[in-house]
Amino acid sequence: MLRYTAFLIIILLVSCTPVKRQSPSLNIPERFRNDLPETKSSPHLDHWWKDFNDPLLNDLIERALKHNHDIKLAAERVLEARAILKAKGSELFPSINLKAEATRQKQSFSFSPGGNRTTITGNSFMFTPVVSYELDLWQRINSSRRASYSRLISTMEAREAVMQTVLSDLVTLYFERLSLERKIELTKRRIKNSEDNLKVISSRYRRGLSSYLDLLQAKTQLSEVRARLPVLMKQAEDVSYRITLLAGQYPENIKPENPDYENYISRLRPVNAGIPSELLLRRPDLRVKAAEMEATFEELKVSRAKRFPSLSLTANYGWISDELRGLFKPESIIWQLSSGILSPLFDAGRLKSNEQAALSRYRQSLISYAKAVLQAFYEVETALMTRKALYRERQDLMNLLKDSKLTYDASLKRYQRGLVDLLTVLNAERQFYLAQEKLIDVDTAILKNRVFLYRALGGTWT
Repeated sequence: MLRYTAFLIIILLVSCTPVKRQSPSLNIPERFRNDLPETKSSPHLDHWWKDFNDPLLNDLIERALKHNHDIKLAAERVLEARAILKAKGSELFPSINLKAEATRQKQSFSFSPGGNRTTITGNSFMFTPVVSYELDLWQRINSSRRASYSRLISTMEAREAVMQTVLSDLVTLYFERLSLERKIELTKRRIKNSEDNLKVISSRYRRGLSSYLDLLQAKTQLSEVRARLPVLMKQAEDVSYRITLLAGQYPENIKPENPDYENYISRLRPVNAGIPSELLLRRPDLRVKAAEMEATFEELKVSRAKRFPSLSLTANYGWISDELRGLFKPESIIWQLSSGILSPLFDAGRLKSNEQAALSRYRQSLISYAKAVLQAFYEVETALMTRKALYRERQDLMNLLKDSKLTYDASLKRYQRGLVDLLTVLNAERQFYLAQEKLIDVDTAILKNRVFLYRALGGTWT
């Protein structure tokens, strides 16, 4: 007896050895290297797309929140995780089942070898509730429930991440559509300008003031510019279809009401990145990784607990009788109370291997979290660095645009006085419009980078 008691004490001591929680390897700086120097507080990131003050964009965002299918799928996954958690939580309580049986059997036997056989036919009726309960000695069931809770949190945060991705992708596409609209308008102005130039050169050619080569070059220039317009319009419509797809609606051509970028860039407020440590709480993808880390830790505890005995209790109270009409009489009452221990003895290392696999998954989640945090810091620093570079580039392009306009005007006047050939004018015109396109591209990059910064900082939709 003392031997069995000592064995039980050893099991209890071993089983009470807790699974050690580990910490991910993180290197969190005090401030972001490329942030604004006056950074002191957390950035304001709620409803970040409203900073652009675009009614059409706001309407598209509202449509996406209501109709986007990825968001709907993410919401259903949350409901699934809630149901799983509820099912896991129910394992902590006793289960009550109702057992009802009706049996008819026939038995044949003899009282002596070679004697006559006797046959008995009888009925048996039973009706009894059965209560069963497993004592959670090693916290296996409770750890499983906590793991499911962490999975629920992970799913809820994943839904936030999906919404963030959908909205940022939609806004990015909207600015791409805005860029194409500006290029379409610029191309139309360039076509009009080329048509006017062709009229002037045709008139000069008829009067013998311009050569036939000048006339051909002007026609070629006009054809080249006209050929670009349908390409831009096709690209614009394709981007519009992608926008409406994200909004969860049938494809249609979205046309921004006011494609002037100055209305956007001039109103952009300064956005600071805040304190790096706060990023871990703001970004939903990092909260997903943190919840997954907690879930794998609890699942490791479950794998450890499965290596120890389980104790279950069973009780029933009911009736049994040979006749149905006598089933619920007092003399038919039966009851039973039992307990049982089930302990693994030999499984060829299966349970131990499962625990080692769970430990590896837990360590993987730590590494995955550390990687995600480093990636988040990288994205913020990249967005901040790109913001500075783009504004410097924009200033240089504004100077280039001013100079190319002066060059074009000067070359046109000199051509009209016969001091330069038409090719010089066409090259100057091409550089002037190329500078305008580059400015459109940089303006688009500034707005897209602002969206990327909002997303990197954990901008929310609430």
